[in-house]
Amino acid sequence: MRTAGGQSAYLKLTPAAQGPDALAAARRELLFYRRPAPTAPVRSPELLMSADTEDGLAVLLAAAGRPVPVTAWTPGMSAALGRELASLHGMPLPADASWGRPDALRQALTEPDLPAIEAFWAPTLPLFAEIVSRRAELERRTEGLPRVFIHGDCHTDNITHTEESLVLLDWQESGVGRPVPDLAFLNVRAVPAGVTAPPELLDAYLSGRPHDRRTLELALLAGELAVFVFQWPPDPSVRDTC
Repeated sequence: MRTAGGQSAYLKLTPAAQGPDALAAARRELLFYRRPAPTAPVRSPELLMSADTEDGLAVLLAAAGRPVPVTAWTPGMSAALGRELASLHGMPLPADASWGRPDALRQALTEPDLPAIEAFWAPTLPLFAEIVSRRAELERRTEGLPRVFIHGDCHTDNITHTEESLVLLDWQESGVGRPVPDLAFLNVRAVPAGVTAPPELLDAYLSGRPHDRRTLELALLAGELAVFVFQWPPDPSVRDTC
């Protein structure tokens, strides 16, 4: 849409009928645009206007850049994203305790829907039983890095490109958490399109935020495996979008 002044913009609506969880996520995104966004080391859309009423929440955001299909991403784009995520993960943590966030992956590992998972994966995944029995180890692997401020839903559909930089959209899942999801979920969403993240992504991330490479690689592998096996089948939103 366009504003009265002719500026290109996007209107995000979250009706109250979608329920308290959807409203809580929308309010978290609005809080991000109001507080951390202005000083965050990564670009996000400019907040133009918002309204929070009994009917729901509306957020008007300035248009910023253009999306690029995951199949058209270049190694240079992936490297740029690696640098952006390193900067985001390096920002000071908010003092406000409200930036803690639910850990959906941990819940999926500790309280798995085993009948749904078995029905989906057992016929085709040779090591299914071993993976299920070692899910506590998967969780430990993903916990090998310190907590940081994360985007929480980082994949190429939530990123636009300008001549100057990338712009990260959709901050409804942002908050303090493990850095692994921001890197692992990229592959989870890209693999069904026949794409995997190139090494330039991790190279750039490590150049901006040094870690032991082997520790990070194992954490990412554990995170990707955990999402595919323990979150994908029971969660229609993940199954359908992937």
